[in-house]
Amino acid sequence: MKKLVIVLALALLSGVAAGCYRQDMRTVVFHVPRMGSAECIKIIQDGLSAVEGIQSAQPDLGSRTIAVTYDSRKLSIKNIEYVITGAGFDVNDSKARPGTREKLPAACR
Repeated sequence: MKKLVIVLALALLSGVAAGCYRQDMRTVVFHVPRMGSAECIKIIQDGLSAVEGIQSAQPDLGSRTIAVTYDSRKLSIKNIEYVITGAGFDVNDSKARPGTREKLPAACR
């Protein structure tokens, strides 16, 4: 009986530990109206690539959008918008942080 309890406890512990390493990958498309050149894309991608939990960022210059695949257990949509607005760009309904747009190259303002 004692061995059965130990085996069940170990099985439960291993199940809980395995759950800590799960990911919940999601892809969300963000509208970035001033993303008008390759230079702008690079600035945004550089900012996003520095964030843990973002797997990829695929821009579409024609529609001025960027599809971001991220782990929703580590980040939220607002975290991603914060990074983009911090780079100097409006995104969805969020405005660029004050003073950041002026630092961008002319093609991105």
